Amino acid sequence: MRPKKNILIVEDDPSSQSILTRLLKTRGYSVCTANNGHEAMAMTARKNPKLALVDVILPEVSGLDFLKWLRANHPKIRVIMLSVLEEKSPVAYEARALGIYDYFRKPPDFLNLLARIDQAMF
Repeated sequence: MRPKKNILIVEDDPSSQSILTRLLKTRGYSVCTANNGHEAMAMTARKNPKLALVDVILPEVSGLDFLKWLRANHPKIRVIMLSVLEEKSPVAYEARALGIYDYFRKPPDFLNLLARIDQAMF
């Protein structure tokens, strides 16, 4: 089976990153990871993902700042934000205003998250 298009996971928590990576790989997706916004920028240039799963709270460059960079440099990449922050938080509203595909509160309902990922990849 050929891997589906690449997904970038930007998550600084190793266990969350590992769970998401395993889930996506079992569904046949090609996955690349980054621990912070700087790594995510470099990985985006190298791997050209179709979708990015981005934690809002990251070291060095926040998920929101990475999203702004993506919109300026790679506007076609779809983004699903993941955060412990409420869906009605100012950060969530700003992320939506920047055109994210979806927003999930952590820990996410993985079945719903995987369904949205599948939709975003087509």
